[in-house]
Amino acid sequence: MSGRAPVIALCMVAILVGSSLYGTVSKVSPFSLPIGTVVLDAGHGGHDPGATASWQWDEPVYLQEKAITLDLVRRTSDILRTARADIDVVLTRDSDTYMALQDRADVAAKLNPGVGKSIVFVSVHANSSPSEEPSGFEVLVKQTDKRLRFLDAQVPDWAIARFANQTASELNRLLNRENLLFATAMREQMAKSFPQARDRGVKEQDVWVLNASKVPSVLVEVGFISNSDDAYLMTQQTWLDRMANTLAAGILAYINPY
Repeated sequence: MSGRAPVIALCMVAILVGSSLYGTVSKVSPFSLPIGTVVLDAGHGGHDPGATASWQWDEPVYLQEKAITLDLVRRTSDILRTARADIDVVLTRDSDTYMALQDRADVAAKLNPGVGKSIVFVSVHANSSPSEEPSGFEVLVKQTDKRLRFLDAQVPDWAIARFANQTASELNRLLNRENLLFATAMREQMAKSFPQARDRGVKEQDVWVLNASKVPSVLVEVGFISNSDDAYLMTQQTWLDRMANTLAAGILAYINPY
C-alpha cells in the first residue's frame, strides 16, 4: 500500500464521522474561525544571536536580536493574557534557547485549537542591513506561490476533519487571504503607534517559518538594529512597552472580528 493511502482513508472517515467527533464539517474557511490560540515566536535564540550591532552612545552597547525579540514577546504575551483571558498564548521559546525553524512552525501546526477555534502565529524580529541608512518597520507574509500540504502522513486527527473538505488549492488561497488581512491589521497598528518611523509596508518574502506555517502568520520586523536611531530605541523601556502594546493591538485588531 502506498504511503498516501492511509491519509486518504482517514480523510474519508473524518468526513463521515466528523459531526460526531469534531463538529460538522462545512465549507467554512478553517482559517476564519474564532481565534482560540496565539503563538508568539521570538526570533533566533541560544547559539543563534540573530542580527548584532555595537553602538557607542553614553556608553558602549552591544545589541543582539535574540534578546530584543524575547523581551518583546514576553511583554506582548502579558498584555494579551490580560486583555483576552479567553485566548491561550503560547511562546515558541521563553528563554535563551535555540529552536530550529521547522520546530517553530510545528508548534502552531500541531496545537489542537479546539472545535470551532483557530490559531494565529506571530514571529518577532529585528532587521539588519550592511548599510546604516535603512530604518523602520515592515510586516512579512509567506510567498503566495509557496504551496503547503495540509494533509500528509503526520497530520493529527483533528486536522483531518478540518482540512478534508477543501482542496489543497482552496486551502492555500484561503490561507494567503488571511495572511494578508492579518499583516494589514498589524501594519496599520504599527503606523498608528510609530508615525515617525519609516513604514516599509507588507511584503511577501521567502522566509522558512512563514512558508512552513499552516495557520495565519506574520513576521514583524520591528526596526533596524543596524540603524543608530532604531537601535537606540530598542534599548529604551518606553519604546519596548509601546512596541509590545502595538504588537498586541495588531493581533487583537485581526482576531476580534472573529
